[in-house]
Amino acid sequence: MALKLLKDTIRKTTDPLEAIVLGSDYFLLQRSLNYSDKFNVIYQDIQLRLRSRSNTVQPEITFLLYSKACERLLIPIILDSLKRPEIKKEKIQVNLIVLFGIHRLKLSPGNLQQLQALGCTVQTNYFSLIRACHQPEQKLVVLCLDHRKSYVNHFWGVETVDTLKRFGVKTLSIQHGGTRADSVEDLASAASDIVLVWGKRVYREIVEKYGGDPQRFRVVGNPLHDCLAQLNPDEALQKLIERYPMLQSQLPQKRIILLATTLQAEYAAWSDEQALYRQYMQQIYSSVDFSKYVLLIKMHPLDSLSPNIYRDEIPDAQVESSVVIIEPSMTELDVYSLLSISELLITRASTVAEEALIMGQRVVAFDLMPEGPSQNYKHLDEYSDFTTIYKDSKPSLQTAIDKAMMQLTKESSNIYQSKIIGELTYSLDGKSTYRSTNEILRQIQEFSN
Repeated sequence: MALKLLKDTIRKTTDPLEAIVLGSDYFLLQRSLNYSDKFNVIYQDIQLRLRSRSNTVQPEITFLLYSKACERLLIPIILDSLKRPEIKKEKIQVNLIVLFGIHRLKLSPGNLQQLQALGCTVQTNYFSLIRACHQPEQKLVVLCLDHRKSYVNHFWGVETVDTLKRFGVKTLSIQHGGTRADSVEDLASAASDIVLVWGKRVYREIVEKYGGDPQRFRVVGNPLHDCLAQLNPDEALQKLIERYPMLQSQLPQKRIILLATTLQAEYAAWSDEQALYRQYMQQIYSSVDFSKYVLLIKMHPLDSLSPNIYRDEIPDAQVESSVVIIEPSMTELDVYSLLSISELLITRASTVAEEALIMGQRVVAFDLMPEGPSQNYKHLDEYSDFTTIYKDSKPSLQTAIDKAMMQLTKESSNIYQSKIIGELTYSLDGKSTYRSTNEILRQIQEFSN
């Protein structure tokens, strides 16, 4: 506590001095840096000012990452960009800034290894942004999380985009949430010049409902869904059994239900938040017929491991034998793999509901009350494979589960499924990342036209 107080006191003294030294080159990102990176920014900035400005314009794409959402959405695009022949042919420099001090971002070892293999160096300060401001021609900065309506949560993105805009640097961001009502309204307020969105539904609502400029928003699909084209359910099932061998004897007789929700934040507005999460899981366990079904639970990355409410509320040994709790560290069993081997998804208010629909799965969205977080996904009820159920609903959750499992012989036509895919993620052709990179390259090429 004393150390934190000392650091805060030092920063209150040094922050204004850094702002004076950097002058117009000062970004609020400076506050997030450690002292080594702070010094490097100041040193590089002084060097830049002492050098005469070059007449040669260097085209640059700079990716800015500072949260796991940024990593998830942008790393596939960065890797694709680094492999593009256009990058080498047109001598476009690709920069990657990763700021670890904002949301304690740590790049996954796999992503870091791929970046290094492609010769991409991770920069831990934002000097590339300053350099772009000094010579904004043919400079593009790509980021995530820049919604003005969610300013408190998207503060860093909004402030960075606004600073870049003052110097004439073009900016581009990408959607990171699904079709829930508040997410779409937030996305409509994105600060960047160009915004990549996943599906036709979000684009339509931004333009028609929130008055978004149709030229700013581009439909490309979700880069995270490109892996669905190569998904192998047999391999996923094998991994599941290898990791949880007790399922070997059950799966020939039982079918798989997936629960993918979260037991944090969703009921924060209620005074009895933790009690509601416990009640939620009690209702799930009492509604699943474990003589017929195995329940896989994919924990949210922010869910608590201690206490672990998923585990604590298992009522008895019989239920426990048919429940598998997959912790966040079990990355080889991601939610897409689990959806591919499940026959039904139970969730509450998550983009996983949309992902289940585009994969042709049925979804039961279970919430304790109508005013709960599921209200932001009520629009999905228009799709026949999606059903919203509350604790006191008639029919009950148990009836809704059994009905959904009985109807698994698909009534959906190919036309119906294609419509869902187009609405929620544009296409499952494995080329959303490619389309995203194309839009980024188009922004750079427009400078030359």
